[in-house]
Amino acid sequence: MATTLKQRQVTNSTAQTARATVLIDLGNGDVNAMCRMPGTQKWVTAQFPSHVTLTPESNSDCLTLATAQGFKNFLVGRPAQAHPCSRTGSSAEGKVTNARALLIHALRQMIGFSADTIHADVIFTSPSVKAYGPQIAEQLTGKHSVGIPADAEVIESRATTHSVTIHTAIPQLEGYQAFKHIQSKVKGHATIIDIGNRTILLTQVSETGRILKRRAFDACGVYSLAERIVYRDSLAPRLKTPSPQSIINYLLDQAHGAEVIEQIAPDVAACMGEVLAAIDDDSARYIIGGGAKLPGIEQTLNAKVIKNPQWANLTALADAADQLLARAQR
Repeated sequence: MATTLKQRQVTNSTAQTARATVLIDLGNGDVNAMCRMPGTQKWVTAQFPSHVTLTPESNSDCLTLATAQGFKNFLVGRPAQAHPCSRTGSSAEGKVTNARALLIHALRQMIGFSADTIHADVIFTSPSVKAYGPQIAEQLTGKHSVGIPADAEVIESRATTHSVTIHTAIPQLEGYQAFKHIQSKVKGHATIIDIGNRTILLTQVSETGRILKRRAFDACGVYSLAERIVYRDSLAPRLKTPSPQSIINYLLDQAHGAEVIEQIAPDVAACMGEVLAAIDDDSARYIIGGGAKLPGIEQTLNAKVIKNPQWANLTALADAADQLLARAQR
């Protein structure tokens, strides 16, 4: 499912007056993030599964973070994926609950913890700025103590402690900024269909960029489609006793021909039925998000996939980051 942009490791330090700029798409399936260190215009990227879980383990894969019950060890991303209850998309509040751990893990992936202190401003995507934006911003903003446990089996391995200070956290709507990539092609208005792991977001935008209509469809995204395929055994005998995640990996990580498209077409149509019914005109339609790679999705929705659909929101935000931060810090 992952589509990774070329990465470049940056080791510059940050300061209260010279902060990193971080963009993070808090997806229910994958988290995408971009970071620009002070003094450079280059962006570093990271992508990982949106999983967070408490763990009794204590090794350098973990993050030690403060909780109401004291400091606890967390696994984030791929190490947490083995825990079936750790999916951010397993509940509507998952993005709020997991936001801090996901952001700190992204920072660790992009710039590391070679410095004891990291200062940053963050722009994050939210399904609803009013409903979720303030809650996520509260989780992210402020000073966070971060520990990296030692590896008991590694000679001279030592636990380390770091400080991450987020000075500004700005919410931006999911599935909207990507419009910048296709605005020059739009006459009248367009419909952007953001197919995520848990939800599908439908945003109708005028040719000037004004939102005309926006609607969220819950529990009909990629994971729900995969669960339906498992229940109906639609891909037998290609996959034996599959899990929803193995279905997702199979569908999104490789190209498929007409036979697979035909096999899952009833499932795709069922999951997209409510979305299609809500598009009440013949405006141009564009698909973004992780589900943009689903076999047959363009035909089902009569829509075109935007280039780099998983990164479309963040790359558009990268162009507007300085303006958004300047406006927020006035």
